[in-house]
Amino acid sequence: MNFNWQVIATTIIRNRIAILIVLALFTGFMWTQRGKKISQTLVSFVHEDDPVYIEFLRFKEVFGDDANTLVISVDADLSQLDNFKGVYELGEELKQADAVTGVINYTGIFDLIRDDSTSSFRVEPVAKQKPETQAEVDSLVRRINNLPFYRDLLYKASSDVSLVMISLDPDRMNTGDKVPIVGNILEKIDAFKQQYELEVHVAGLPVIRYDLHQTVVGELYLFLVLALIVTGITLLLFFRSLSTTIFPLIVVGSVIIFSMGLIGLMDYEISLITGIIPSLVTVISIPNSVYLITKYHIEFLRTRNKMKSLILVIEKIGIVTVMTNATTAIGLGVLAFTDIQPLKEFGVVAGLSVIAAFFISLLLIPIVFSFLPSPRKHQTRHLQRRGLSVVIKLLDNAVLNYRWAVFGVTFLIMVLSIWGMLRINPVSYMADDLPQDSYVMQDLRYIEDKFNGAFPFEIVVEDTTKSRRGVLQAKTLERISRLQDSLATYPDVSKSLSIADFAKFFKQSYYAAGPETYGLPDRRELGAIAGYLQASNFGNQLSLSRNLIDSTQKVTRITASIRDIGSIRIEELSDSIQKDIEDIFPTKRYITSITGTTRIFVKANDTLIESLLQSLAIAFGIIAMLMGLLFRSTRMVFISLIPNLLPLLMVAGVMGFAGIALKPSTALVFGVAFGVAVDDSIHFLARYRLARRLGDSVKRAVSNSFKDTGVSMIYTSMILFFGFVAFTYSSFGGTQNLGLLTSMTLGIAMFSNLIFLPALLITFDKD
Repeated sequence: MNFNWQVIATTIIRNRIAILIVLALFTGFMWTQRGKKISQTLVSFVHEDDPVYIEFLRFKEVFGDDANTLVISVDADLSQLDNFKGVYELGEELKQADAVTGVINYTGIFDLIRDDSTSSFRVEPVAKQKPETQAEVDSLVRRINNLPFYRDLLYKASSDVSLVMISLDPDRMNTGDKVPIVGNILEKIDAFKQQYELEVHVAGLPVIRYDLHQTVVGELYLFLVLALIVTGITLLLFFRSLSTTIFPLIVVGSVIIFSMGLIGLMDYEISLITGIIPSLVTVISIPNSVYLITKYHIEFLRTRNKMKSLILVIEKIGIVTVMTNATTAIGLGVLAFTDIQPLKEFGVVAGLSVIAAFFISLLLIPIVFSFLPSPRKHQTRHLQRRGLSVVIKLLDNAVLNYRWAVFGVTFLIMVLSIWGMLRINPVSYMADDLPQDSYVMQDLRYIEDKFNGAFPFEIVVEDTTKSRRGVLQAKTLERISRLQDSLATYPDVSKSLSIADFAKFFKQSYYAAGPETYGLPDRRELGAIAGYLQASNFGNQLSLSRNLIDSTQKVTRITASIRDIGSIRIEELSDSIQKDIEDIFPTKRYITSITGTTRIFVKANDTLIESLLQSLAIAFGIIAMLMGLLFRSTRMVFISLIPNLLPLLMVAGVMGFAGIALKPSTALVFGVAFGVAVDDSIHFLARYRLARRLGDSVKRAVSNSFKDTGVSMIYTSMILFFGFVAFTYSSFGGTQNLGLLTSMTLGIAMFSNLIFLPALLITFDKD
């Protein structure tokens, strides 16, 4: 093996100019192919063949996307002339905005008028024009208050809060036009707010998607800069040399370009998931350079020959570098084998980027340093730092003389960690990763508090009989109304809307009477109303009724909104409502389902966590097999893996005690951290194996491994630690969790591999 690596090393040095040219051309090509497209849709983490997802696709095909309604709440007494006029003007202005397909609000409420001359209904705006006097407003308010259809839907009778509901073109909202469209609407709302000095709040999935899009773009560059600065400063502090700081960063730059080029070549979009890859590979590709440079300095101090030292670096740690990059690539790349497209894209790009980092660093570092002068004394001084030497001696002494105390403390930590792990709550929220102090979250909480929800919740009812009128029959309308009454008893569900509400509205209009006639029509009344409806031509005026029933009149929906109460409570709420549905709608006649974006979110949360944990198990198995091939010993496989499972267990315990929930962003940590943390074990064990082959006893081999690899292990662990800490400055809770928990895991893994691993070797490996 050493002979093969010696051939590789000499080939690299002899052909260094040609290799540099090829690397430059390749990097230039990947730069031209870099991904630029920002994802315009919410990331879906559900299997495409999942029944819940298939049902959601059917729903969208019949009724359209439920995630394209923007809601504005206005806290103002609209019985006052100025306030009424202001909201009226806002509604009229929003109707003219790009991609707006409908606007309904308190000042734009319509009434249904019975026209006996044509035996039909006609739609008539309550406010036909902007009022100019208080008397006009008083008259309009009295008329609106006599229309119970809108109560709790657009306004609260018990407060001064009303809603403006804006429907957006779903086709335009899934393109790059989304950002300017929503941005233009928000500008109009902000201008209205400033002009009238009213309390205005905005919510809805379009706003969340807009905010995510803007933040993803900003953080893509922010974290690239942060990661480069943090790793650069850390390298400079450790090596105290500009050249040993600059050239690893050049390697990192090449890897970043490669990862962005991969995203473009594979036609992937930059999403909240793939957007962190450049920053991620910035951090995890640095250890290659650190190990190569440190080993180069060690060999140069021994041989005093620059070229020979560079060849020895590749020869001695080439296979080790292969293994460390392989384990990291597996930890990330195993996600490519999931059935969830966003995770698959992340796994493909991240895994291949790690492989590219290996080749680029193995080629570029020896070649660059072959052109530079031999290391000077101050450049190798980091190997003899008194502080690090003292730390390594203390660790060596603790392992040699107090290893049973090490085992005792480790056992205690494991017990506490398992206790904490059992306290983990697997829950996530739809707006979980948004900054909790952002205007989006503040507005969302306000509207949820006033109207009991802002996220779509849909129930589909299908009549399976051959009845001509389908879901418009009196019995079906009565069942729908009963279900809506049941929904009204849930404090986390807003007022629902269905065709039964319109049937009540038409009845009141048919009798041209007050709110006392607002109720479900009986069969006779329904027949009379149907006659008037057949002669009516509403055009696009009944925007609220749009997409409540399909063209065959066999399928209808009950639409509502719910609070962001977390995946567990949403699941419990759905189960409770499902029981109500089954009690009201006999299965022999009706097919019912709970669907919509919120339902998909709950399903996606469970599916994603399951996929990530399965990926971790697969990665563990593959890495175990690689370790077996490297060390040719089952015992050594267990000795190498156990110290790296301990940090994962400890972090899980911390999550339980700290109340950090198990959700997609935190579950992702374990696979990433495990693939990276095992690298230190490989370096230590490779040096230990070499010492044993040279005849060292177990204890002497451990001590020599401390001296030779301890400094590099501490350097790389600290760089990784601070590199991932930079992610905690993200605006997204998920990215913050990734940074905090991964840095914590790697910090613990460093001590585990420097204390627990050597203690295991001394105990279980015999002379």
